[in-house]
Amino acid sequence: MKRINDPEIRRRQILDAAMKLFCEKGYEDTSLEDIARELHVVKSLCYRYFDCKQTLYDAVLDEYTEESCRSLVETIHDRSLAMSERLQSVLSQLLQPAASGRWHDFFHKHGNEPVHEQLALRMCKYMLPHTAAELERSGVKNPLLTACFLMYGLIGVWQEGAEPAAVLSEQYGELAAALLRGSEEKIS
Repeated sequence: MKRINDPEIRRRQILDAAMKLFCEKGYEDTSLEDIARELHVVKSLCYRYFDCKQTLYDAVLDEYTEESCRSLVETIHDRSLAMSERLQSVLSQLLQPAASGRWHDFFHKHGNEPVHEQLALRMCKYMLPHTAAELERSGVKNPLLTACFLMYGLIGVWQEGAEPAAVLSEQYGELAAALLRGSEEKIS
């Protein structure tokens, strides 16, 4: 492989090669040696960027989380909607995701449910400060606690929901609105 001097380009190549192999062979059956072979580089080059396969996987998960949350963050910060409507829209987007993103197929592949659960937790954690900031801005007392309740509660609805997506979104929006009405005590 051609010598790459830009560390970010090399890091990106390693991540992309890893995900290609994770998709083809699965995480467990892919080694850093396999990834190096895919890139036609020595294994130590991969170790220069990632101290182990788990660290590499965590980097992929972080990137995919950020990519997956882009539109969700925009929705949370859309002040033209009431906060409960924003939360309802976030759930709607989660329940009916667009099949996009570089690594969508891996994270949403049948049989990768534990991977998807990891992703769901990371997405909630990623969304938490955005949601808390908007709740604080709107005067909710205890914005972080309320954001935790709303975001992590969203996982259960998202992952376990047996109702049609539209029904779940509407019910979640109603619950969020009721919770927010009860905690709109302005901070002085």
